[in-house]
Amino acid sequence: MTDKESQGWIVQVAIPAEPEIRAPDSPWRSPSMRERGPPSFKYFNVAIAASDKAIEATAKYMVKGAEAFVGEMSVARRLSVGEIAALSLTAGEVKPA
Repeated sequence: MTDKESQGWIVQVAIPAEPEIRAPDSPWRSPSMRERGPPSFKYFNVAIAASDKAIEATAKYMVKGAEAFVGEMSVARRLSVGEIAALSLTAGEVKPA
């Protein structure tokens, strides 16, 4: 697929896991020492050709929604014109995958 054929991206967002909840009678531990589990991932289909703009649009989309904390974002792969049409995305649109 060439750059001319790519009209969008799948954006991956890493959501950090919550720190462990300790019992009230357990010894105190620094927050940096508390264990965290593996992150969860969310994916978004974005109909924007520039990868950096697709990441920006995804961040704006997540701020509007219920997700208060956004983790690290990266593009997972390109979307072709045919894929965007099959997903019913309009130019500039962001949808959860």
